[in-house]
Amino acid sequence: DDVGALVSELKDDRTIVTLVNLSPTTPRTVVVQGGGYGEHQILSAEVNGRITPIKARDFTVQLAPGAGAKLILAMKRYANPPDAKFPWDR
Repeated sequence: DDVGALVSELKDDRTIVTLVNLSPTTPRTVVVQGGGYGEHQILSAEVNGRITPIKARDFTVQLAPGAGAKLILAMKRYANPPDAKFPWDR
C-alpha cells in the first residue's frame, strides 16, 4: 500500500527503478524481485552512489514516510530457475 514504482530503464545487465512511499506517516517495506518469477539474479543495488552487494533473486527496501529512492540494479538475466512462489513464501 502507498508505494509508487517507476521503472525508467531496462537493459541486459541493469534496471533503474524509483520507489516512493506516498504515506506521510507510515514507513513501508517493499520487496524488489528480479523478474516476474525471480528468474534474474540481482547482483547489487546502488543508491545515492553507494553500492550494496545483493546476490539474490529478491531483497527488501525500507522506505521512511514520504521518502523515495532511485535504485540502480546490476543484474544477471535468467540466472535462476523461474519460481511462481512469492518472495516471502520461499
